[in-house]
Amino acid sequence: MQTSIRSEAAGKRPIHAVMTLVIFGILLLAVFLISMNTGMIRLGPLDVVKTLLGFGTAKQELILFGFRSPRILIAVLAGAGLAVSGCILQAVSRNALADPGILGINAGAGLAVVLFISFVPATQTASVLLLPVLALLGAGAAAAAVYALAYSRHHGLAPARLVLVGTAVSAGIIAAMIVLTLRLDPQSSTNSSPCGTPAAFGARIGSS
Repeated sequence: MQTSIRSEAAGKRPIHAVMTLVIFGILLLAVFLISMNTGMIRLGPLDVVKTLLGFGTAKQELILFGFRSPRILIAVLAGAGLAVSGCILQAVSRNALADPGILGINAGAGLAVVLFISFVPATQTASVLLLPVLALLGAGAAAAAVYALAYSRHHGLAPARLVLVGTAVSAGIIAAMIVLTLRLDPQSSTNSSPCGTPAAFGARIGSS
C-alpha cells in the first residue's frame, strides 16, 4: 500500500514540475510583453508584434531593440542568476532560509570595497569601474575562507558547521569594516565613493 502511494507521488512530481515551468513561462512572456509597452513612448501590442516581425519603423526598432529589449534581458538574466545562486546555497547548507549574508559572502564583498576606498586614492571613474570587480573578489575570498574553515577531513562539509562558521566570519568581517570606517576621514573619502561615505556604501553591500 505504501509502495503504491510512493510510486503515485513520484509519478506526479514530473507533471507538477512541468506545469510549474509552463505557468512561470507564461507569466514571464506576459511580463516581457508588458515591459515592451512600458516607457516614456508607448508602443501598442500590435506595434510591438510588427516591430518584432521586422515591419516597424526605425524609431520603433530603436526603442524596442536599442533600449527596452536589453533592459528586459538583463533583468531576466539577473533574476535567473539570483535564483540559481539561492538554490545552490540552500542545497549546500540544507537550509531553506540560507542566503549569502549568513555565509559571510556579502560581508566579504563590502570589506573589499571599503579597503579599496580607504587605502587607494583613485579617481571617480576608476573607483566606479573597479568596485564591482573588487566586490566579486571579496565575496569569493570570503566564501573560500568559510569553506576552508567549515570543512572537516573526517566529517566533510556539515551544513550546521557551514552556517555557524559563515555567521562567525560574517560578524568578524563586519567588525573589521566598522573599525576601518571609523578611522576614515569623511571629507577625503566621500568623493571616492559613488554612494556617499565608504561606511554607508560598505554597510549597504555587507547587509544586503
